[in-house]
This record gives sequence, C-alpha cells and structure tokens, in this order.
Amino acid sequence: MSLPVELATFTGRLLAVRGTDKALTADVSRAITPETERYAYAYTVPATRELYRREMVTGATRALGMVAKYRRSPNSKLTLGACFAKIPGVTEGIAERLSLLVDLEVEQAAQILEGLVSRADDARAGINFYSLVETLAFWDTGDPDRDLAHRSRILYDFYTRPSAPTKKAV
Repeated sequence: MSLPVELATFTGRLLAVRGTDKALTADVSRAITPETERYAYAYTVPATRELYRREMVTGATRALGMVAKYRRSPNSKLTLGACFAKIPGVTEGIAERLSLLVDLEVEQAAQILEGLVSRADDARAGINFYSLVETLAFWDTGDPDRDLAHRSRILYDFYTRPSAPTKKAV
C-alpha cells in the first residue's frame, strides 16, 4: 500500500515547513485528538480526500498531527519498527506497546504510536513519518486479513532490525 498522491505531497510539505511555518504546524498538530481535529480540517481534508473509509481518514489525520507536533525528530528512511527500536531505553517496554497495537482500533493505536513518537522526539531519534502516515491511514481498510498483516509489520520490523533481542530481559 502506498500513500495517495495528495497525502504524500502534504506530508512532504509539512515535513519541509514544520520548523518554520508555526501557524500551519500549530493547526495541524491539533489533528491528534478528535476534540481538536477540526482546527486542522483546512489542511487535512484536502490531503485525505482520496481515502475511502472514515477510519482511514482518522488514521491519516492523527498521523499528520504527529508529523506537525513532533518537530525535533528528523524524518528517517528506516522502517517504522526499526525507528522505534532505535529509541534509547528499555526496548521491552516498546515491544510490549507494539504487540498491543495489532488488536486495537485506529484511535487507540494512534495514542500508543503517539507515545512512542513522543519518546523518539524527546531523544531526537528519527521517525519515518511517511511510514507513520501510511501505517495509520491503512490501519483499517475493511479487509481483516490485509489489516492484520499491515498492523503486524511494525512489530516484525522492530524485531528484525540488526541486533534485535531474541528474548525479554529477565
């Protein structure tokens, strides 16, 4: 699955200006929650118009809010799971959060992912923001088998990174 053109273009624009265009990033960062997402509609609605399910729009909207809010994290080319594996600290806590994701609805998954992106931002670790937007945009496509494989990819990539732990620390 790849991002629709308008969504990929807006993600790139947001990444390019998030350190300089305070008004844009302030409005879009409010897309993180249902209570304040309306402040981002001027930007997120045109960017998500090619998505065909409400859950897909919600996922993309939450992810765009994270792109705008967490400006200290550079955009990475690594997979999203590999990015989370590079966050300094105890990897078991991250792995536990990622393993919970598979069974969650898009809103709850976005909350967990936001917590991980926040940790990466605090550590100034890179995040693949395009992958984050793609992951949440295609979280619930209406095809349960496809969705399960898509959701599981983050955890798989987390464990297949170089020097991945094979078991939890005791």
